[in-house]
Amino acid sequence: MKSEASALLRRVEGASRVRDGAVAVAVRGRIGDRPVQVAVCGVGERAARRAAERCVRLASRGACGRVVWLGIAGALSPDLEVGDLVVGRTVMAPDQPTVDLDETLVEAAAARGCRRGVLVTASGLIVTASSREALWRSTGSLPETAVDMETWAAARVFQDAGLPCVAVRAISDTSADRLPSWLEHAPAPGGGFSLGPMVRGALMRPSSLVPLAKIRLRTVRLAVRLAEVAASLA
Repeated sequence: MKSEASALLRRVEGASRVRDGAVAVAVRGRIGDRPVQVAVCGVGERAARRAAERCVRLASRGACGRVVWLGIAGALSPDLEVGDLVVGRTVMAPDQPTVDLDETLVEAAAARGCRRGVLVTASGLIVTASSREALWRSTGSLPETAVDMETWAAARVFQDAGLPCVAVRAISDTSADRLPSWLEHAPAPGGGFSLGPMVRGALMRPSSLVPLAKIRLRTVRLAVRLAEVAASLA
């Protein structure tokens, strides 16, 4: 989401907009002495796959040497707390082969304070503590495990193309947190969120917006830490 990339976008010097239908927002510029592109892929596996394929096309033209995949995630394992940064050694998805990410980049992220862990990609939002625990146990109950909706789809594309990638996720909610149940129906098939379920859920239970507001505020703060790691890895 743009809020996850906001702090990183501000770091790009000489930024110019890149028009590309594969991503929601993309800018080209420099961070320090390195040329970079920062792209906002959107929400969900389809959007992630499109963005990853875009990176592979850039790599085929010599315009992309590595990918730093960023965003927030929810904790699956109870050892993760809000604000932790997890770098995925391994990326999983239910009923799919695991993907191991670039070891050199993983160690570089770990040297910058990220915890080596496992990223699990779910097809929808995981909103209850019991559903988080069930997903965690189904993927091996490993420590430092977090869940998102994009990383596996992108990592598989990068693996097939041989493009070095590292995925860093900031924890926005813990394994014990409960999110509004109507969020399960909010993701849209093509990426992003459907407005209808969100409006209906908010009207029926206005108090359910409180945990979402907290995550929104946390995302703004976490985006700064993600930008620091991304800038150093670039």
